[in-house]
Amino acid sequence: MRRFVFSVAFAILCLATQGFAQPAHPPHPPSLAALLSPRAHSRPVSVTAAQTPAILLDASNLGSPVTLDKGWRVGITANTAAAQPEFDDSTWAVRDATDVIADVPDEDHPDGASGAEGKPRPDRESSQDSDHPRGSPEHHRPFAWFRLHIKLGANHGPLALLVELPVTQNASITLGSSGPGLDVFANGKEILPEGPHADSPGHYQQISRIYNLNVPAGQTDAVLVLRTIYFPFGYAAYTSFFSNKKIQLGHREDLGHRLELWNTHALFERLPRVVNSILLVVLALFLFALYFTQKGHHEYLWLALHELALAPLGFVELAGSSARLDTLWYAAIMIQLVLIAAYLYFEFLIAFLLLPGRWWRRFIVTLRYTSPVLLGLGPLLVLVANGSGVAIALVAVAVFSAIWFLGWVVFVFLTLILATLRRNFEAGLLLIPLILDFIGIAEPVLTGGMKEFGMRNYHSPLTLLAGPVPIHFASIADFVGILAIVIIILVRFLRVQHDQERVASELAAARSVQELMIPQEKIHTPGFEVESVYSPANEVGGDFFHVESSADGGLLVIIGDVAGKGLKAAMNVSMMMGGLRRTTERSPAKILQSLNRILTGNESFTTCQAAWFGPSGEVVLANAGHLPPYLNSQEVNLPGGLPLGVLEDVSYDEVRLYLHPGDRLLFMSDGVVEARQPSGELFGFDRVHNLSGQSAFYIADAAKAFGQEDDITVLTVRRLEKAMAA
Repeated sequence: MRRFVFSVAFAILCLATQGFAQPAHPPHPPSLAALLSPRAHSRPVSVTAAQTPAILLDASNLGSPVTLDKGWRVGITANTAAAQPEFDDSTWAVRDATDVIADVPDEDHPDGASGAEGKPRPDRESSQDSDHPRGSPEHHRPFAWFRLHIKLGANHGPLALLVELPVTQNASITLGSSGPGLDVFANGKEILPEGPHADSPGHYQQISRIYNLNVPAGQTDAVLVLRTIYFPFGYAAYTSFFSNKKIQLGHREDLGHRLELWNTHALFERLPRVVNSILLVVLALFLFALYFTQKGHHEYLWLALHELALAPLGFVELAGSSARLDTLWYAAIMIQLVLIAAYLYFEFLIAFLLLPGRWWRRFIVTLRYTSPVLLGLGPLLVLVANGSGVAIALVAVAVFSAIWFLGWVVFVFLTLILATLRRNFEAGLLLIPLILDFIGIAEPVLTGGMKEFGMRNYHSPLTLLAGPVPIHFASIADFVGILAIVIIILVRFLRVQHDQERVASELAAARSVQELMIPQEKIHTPGFEVESVYSPANEVGGDFFHVESSADGGLLVIIGDVAGKGLKAAMNVSMMMGGLRRTTERSPAKILQSLNRILTGNESFTTCQAAWFGPSGEVVLANAGHLPPYLNSQEVNLPGGLPLGVLEDVSYDEVRLYLHPGDRLLFMSDGVVEARQPSGELFGFDRVHNLSGQSAFYIADAAKAFGQEDDITVLTVRRLEKAMAA
């Protein structure tokens, strides 16, 4: 199973418990990464900043894009006047754009409510007189503000700002891994970015964007303000604001070239995931082909559906990471596909491995019949804004999904580990990518935690570079998973091919033995003319017949049909033929009793008929559940008898007939009567009666042309004139 499952399952529970605790109706909603933040630390004690002189960034000689990495004034306040150029930020802390900046005072917190001289600050008074007075939701929602005063040259031309995000993403599912979104103000005016969905960028994952600042050409100074949702701790903490962003000031054309380069790098970054999705589609089609060519192997079907459910993830992630897909829709699609894939993998393991134990079967039944609840998680996530009832249902389904997934993890790992300990090579191969997936999940979490507490970025030590394409350890785990499945399929294919070759060799040997036992040439039978046709439906048939003449001019004929087909039926035929060749008995009833003793205990039964033709024309018949013969186109009425091999001690009745010269007796197996056309129509007894006067070859050919489904054996015995016999 892919690491997507483990990552999203954790996100499910975090979303349910954290996502609805945020303030209502923010001006730009935070990204899901801010709501799903798994890491937190205690917030340092705020310290009120001393008043500092104004700091200007000199961009009067702007010739190429300038990185804005120094002299930012940082403050925490709910006062929206902080976006205006005349706002007094002299007491705000000054921070450079490092990976992690030091904490700053909260202007709306009692500890930071006073200025350097302990007097109420003017901006606090303006906050109370604003459109959102104290006590309103807007007043109590603080923002993190980043202000920069810039000196510009005369006739500086159109200026733009590029907020460039890091290309490399280590998380398995990037639900906005660059932290919450930001708002840009230039000289007090909010600036909307370029690019897809620029009117509502907060509803989509963050991408690098260009902001046209619209500063008049004659204006030689500007105040640039960045605003983001205030998170005091966690992955999306404001102290990590600059670690995920590179802010550059320059001309629009120059910044456009840099943005194109970023887009190219971002495409290379996600190329392994797209390639993995394409490989999953190819693998799924191959598994479907295996399933339809090898009936009964349901594990191929479940695994194909599993790979097909995972295949769209790479393309959905590409659409989400390029801000083409709404964040909620992106999360809902990813989560729903992952949960469906998890269930399909569960069914695959059940079909793939033998799972003994009553408790284990109860566990399987519980997971199987509670899984439909998982289908509600994605739709509820999309509809969560429709009311508190939907939100409560989402929390309930999310908690249940987390519990179900925990049971899934226990099931998958215990099943594979126990199977591996039983020396199941294939289970061991499936266990390897699962372990690698866990490493792929833990690695970005650990590096992110090192950044959080180490105050600087740490790059993944497990990322490989294939030219311009970075291949993360998580992607390596995906490719290893595909390789493991390919190896399993190859090993199974070679094993099946070897078994088929062995069976074919055994069948060929059995066919050779059967051909030696069943007469292939016309037997010399003085006084009688014998015609025989034997046409097996498969390589080795279950029909048999035995013709033997005696020194006194008599003739012994045995015909039968072993239940079943293939090698087992051929072995039963061999046993009976061997018994017949050793016997000197001429009584049909006693011959059947002897054959019955041979077959008793073989878990099979055989219909059989024995006939002794005396030289004077007398015929003695005994029947063991076989079709009655035809005498000159008339069915001979024989008493019924149990087939051979059913019971140990069975006696059979005998019937006596007389053949005049020219009379003929027809014997056949049920393959003639049961020949069937594609429409389902049987050859039937009426056609047999109409053709009973024809030769054995004609009857057999007619049945085969009608639609052979079973072995066909036809044998006729005609008494000759004395002169001809002499």
